[in-house]
Order: sequence, then C-alpha cells, then structure tokens
Amino acid sequence: MNKLVVGAGIVVVAAAAGFYYANSQAENAIKEQIELANQSYAEMAASGLMPAISIGYQDVAANVLTSSYSVSGVDVSVAGMGQVATIEKVTAVGLKPKGLADKGSAQLIGAKMSEPMLAMLPPQMSEFVKGVVLHADYSYQYTPANGELYFSQVTRVNDEFSVAYNFSFAQMQELWAFARDMSEKTPEEQQALSMSDSYMTDVMANLVKGALKSGELVITNDGFIQRLVAMASAQGQMPPLDALQGMALMAITADENLPLTMKESLTTFINQPEKLQVNINFAEPVSFEAVQSGALMAELQTPEQMIEFANLKMVAN
Repeated sequence: MNKLVVGAGIVVVAAAAGFYYANSQAENAIKEQIELANQSYAEMAASGLMPAISIGYQDVAANVLTSSYSVSGVDVSVAGMGQVATIEKVTAVGLKPKGLADKGSAQLIGAKMSEPMLAMLPPQMSEFVKGVVLHADYSYQYTPANGELYFSQVTRVNDEFSVAYNFSFAQMQELWAFARDMSEKTPEEQQALSMSDSYMTDVMANLVKGALKSGELVITNDGFIQRLVAMASAQGQMPPLDALQGMALMAITADENLPLTMKESLTTFINQPEKLQVNINFAEPVSFEAVQSGALMAELQTPEQMIEFANLKMVAN
C-alpha cells in the first residue's frame, strides 16, 4: 500500500513538474516574440518606415493545458515621446507555441492613453480622453473539411460605444496553408520573411484564391457620440451635434443612389444614434480574384445592382 502511495506521489510530482516546465517554456516563447517584435520595430524605425515604437510588460502567464496565455501591464512607448499608452491585459486562447490552431480567440482589456500624453492635451480634452478605455475581442474558426473561415471582432469604448463585425469566408485552404507554414517557422524565420519584399505579394497571391460568403457590421452607441461631439464642439474643433445631423441628413436626401429603405434607416440612426446594423449575404461566395481583376464590377454597373447582388440589408435602432 505504501509503495502504491509513494508511486502515485511520484507521478503527481512528475506531472506537476512537467506542467510547470511546459508553462515556463511557453512564457519564455511569448517573451521572445515580444523581444523580436521590438527588434523589428527598431529596424523599421531605422529605415524610416515607422516611429521608434517599443513594447514593455510586467508579467507573462501561460497555461498549456487550456492553451491560454496572457501578458499583463503592457505599455507602449515612442522614442522622443515616452510612454503613450497602457494596456491592462492581453489574453489569447487556442494558440500554439508552434503551429496554427484551427480555432482561437484574443482579448485586449483596458487600453488607455498614458498620463504623460494626457498632460499634453487641453484640460477639457484631457479629462474626456482620460475616461476613455478601449476593450477588444477577436475570434476565428477555420473548418479544414470545407475550407471555410469565420472571423469576428468587437471593439468597445467603456460601455458607451461599440463596433462589431464578422465575416464568413470560403475557399481559404491556400491562405490557411500559407499561414500554417509561417506559424511553424522559428520566430527569427518569421521575422525575416515578414520583412522580405515578397511577403505581401505571397499573402495576396493566396488571399485572392479565397471568397467572401457573408458579413455583418453593428454599431452601438449609448451616449458616447453625443459626449464626443459636445467635447469637440466646446473646443471649437467641430460644429454642434444638431448642425452635424443636419448636414448628414441633407447629404442622404441628396444622394440619388441610395435606396429608400437605406435612407430611412440612416435617417433614423442620425436623428437617434443608438444602433445601426448592416448585413451582406451573397447567394454564392464572391471570389476575391474576380474583385481584383475587375470582372465582378464589369457585371455590376449601378448601386442598385450591387446592393441586390450583395443582398445588403440595413436596420437602425
């Protein structure tokens, strides 16, 4: 009996040690990716392609059993400006140290402008921006059996405003194979390839083999637009809300290409900006190659034809 207990104890300790080691390896891989990203940013900055951005963090955590990872206390700095933004936490589920999972999600929690940047703004604007906190959720799912890919994103400002969209794609086997091959390379190889002259050409060559099935865009507002316009108007940066509404309504009325139902939805949202939902749903997936070549546009001569082809629907509030 004692031997069984001791044996079980050894197995538990060994499993715990293995779990700890695997998590540590995953955490080190994340840290390495952040370091490589900073090196890449520095190289692009030296070439004049972008400002000298660097990313810092306070903690990295990984759980390989649940394929969940997080980076906490993130700060973004720019050379000559210092810290420009902070992020409370970035989490990801479904990632692999090497390889591309068919399903995954990520979440950005609590992104906001840093105190040094706020101090550079006019007092009223600084107070407004100080209360603006961004959150974002991303998810995707690829189905190998049919090559379909679903992607969604939701970006929120506090609990006052959000923009959500999702797309369903078909025939994405070539792009997915390219992305999977890329993900299986070492971080150094990935960086070298992403910086190469042929990288975007290769991405586009695989992307055009895919097709778009459907999509949705939802804008939700609970007073944020009104607060934003009021602040900007007080700063003399834009007209008051009622003036902006009047100009937008005039533009909609004058647009002869918009169907009546869409004009009605836009008018409702402008007068009372609460929710606007736009959907497209093609009878057959639309090939990106047909769009790129111009063949599709040659068949669709008028806005009415385009709206009917996409089965575009718009609903407000």
